[in-house]
Amino acid sequence: MIRRYLVAIALAVPTALEAQDSLRVACDSAMTTIDMRRCASRDLESAQRDLQRYLQEARRVAANRAQLDSSQAAWVRYRDVACRAAASEYEGGTMQPLVVLGCLRDLTRDRIRQVYNAHLRMSDTALPEPKG
Repeated sequence: MIRRYLVAIALAVPTALEAQDSLRVACDSAMTTIDMRRCASRDLESAQRDLQRYLQEARRVAANRAQLDSSQAAWVRYRDVACRAAASEYEGGTMQPLVVLGCLRDLTRDRIRQVYNAHLRMSDTALPEPKG
């Protein structure tokens, strides 16, 4: 019985990996705004997951968690306003949501670096220094 499950998993894993590779290739060559938005959404979700990991670790080592949480809340407000402003140039167009997503992703990646530099660089964290 267990052997059947292992065989099924062994057969499914290459298919899942091929699907991921195919999705990655599709994003590299996305031509429609719908495909571009799908890819940008996926990139944003990944950045948000990473940010949450770095924030959790920063909270673990923070001397004052309340200040960290307050700065994070202020940053979220800033991020939202900044990205709406950046996308306002495309008001009503099909590119507007894509610009918002790209802005959110870029600012989130910047925030990861800020959190790392301010709270984790000199700590005993196992998290790597963010790239970029």
